Amino acid sequence: MSLIKDDGNDADAPEPDAPAPKHRRRGEDLEIALLDAAWEEFKAVGFYDLTIDAVAQRAGTSRAVLYRRWPGKVELVAAAARHVILKGRGPAPEPTGSLREDLIEMMRWANRTDVRTLIDATQHVGIYLAGEGLTFADIRQLFMQGRPVRSFSPIELAVQRGEVDPRNVTARTASLPFDLFRHEVILNAQPLSDETINEIVDDIVLPLLTRKRDDA
Repeated sequence: MSLIKDDGNDADAPEPDAPAPKHRRRGEDLEIALLDAAWEEFKAVGFYDLTIDAVAQRAGTSRAVLYRRWPGKVELVAAAARHVILKGRGPAPEPTGSLREDLIEMMRWANRTDVRTLIDATQHVGIYLAGEGLTFADIRQLFMQGRPVRSFSPIELAVQRGEVDPRNVTARTASLPFDLFRHEVILNAQPLSDETINEIVDDIVLPLLTRKRDDA
C-alpha cells in the first residue's frame, strides 16, 4: 500500500504510450534499467514533480511495465533509492565464525557503497519526508520490502554459537553497528577508514553485545 496518494495523472489506467526500446529487456536487466531511470528522474525533478510517465519515457518503455512492478511512485522511489545504494557493493561476505570478523567484513562490504549516492539519497528522501510528515523509519520499511540481499546476521549467528547472550540483543544494539556507520558516512562525506571500522566494532559494539550480565 502506498503511503500517500499519487497525483491524478499517475492514477490513470496504465497505457503503453512510450516507444519500444531498440532491444527487448527482460528480468533483472529490465528492472535495473527502470530503477536507474526512476532515480535519475527523482534527482532531476524531486518527488512531487516525478511522474510514472516521465520515468517510463526516460527508461524507453511504457508505464504499464512500471505499474506491474510497483503500485505507485512512493514504492518506486524507495526501490530506486535501495537499488542505487546497494549496487556496486558486490556479493555479500560469507560468515567467518567470529562475531568480530563478521561485523568488520559486513561493514567493509557496506563501505563499498558510493558515498555521493548515499548522501544524495538521504538529501532527496529527506526533502520528501519533510513535506509529508513521515520519518526515515517509514521509508526504511519500504526500503526493506525490496528484493532480499543474500547476506546474514552476524549477531544472530553469534547468539546461536553462544558467543552473545541473547539478553544483550535489543533492537537498538542490533542496529547500532550500521547506525554508527551511516552517521560517519553522512557526517564526513567519505567512506570509513579501517581504523574507524575497528573502533566501532572493538570499542563500542562488541563490549555491549558480549558483556557479562549480573542477572544470569
